[in-house]
Amino acid sequence: MSATHPMKDQRPQTFQELKQCIAEGRIFFPNQMEQVARRMLEHPEMVAFESAASVAKKCGVSQTTVIRLSSFLGIGSYRGLKDLCARYIRERSKAMSPPYQVPQPPPRNVG
Repeated sequence: MSATHPMKDQRPQTFQELKQCIAEGRIFFPNQMEQVARRMLEHPEMVAFESAASVAKKCGVSQTTVIRLSSFLGIGSYRGLKDLCARYIRERSKAMSPPYQVPQPPPRNVG
């Protein structure tokens, strides 16, 4: 597979895999898609929680470019890209937050 072609055969399963593919130079994006990909890597919450139209406006590209990024990565749909980013955010927040503990009531004085 050439690095300039979409990732249809080796689509990233996680956000971390996507970052690794880019870092290793296995993915080269067309110019406008690269703008979206860079912003997505810096701000995955943008893709996870916003519409393709909103992301496009923030990246200065067309909505079609944002949607095509999903296909280019082999993910298929913008919904799939949103899910990939949302999963990453959930995993990251679990790793960063301490386990929740139920507060215990203060001891009662008997006597």
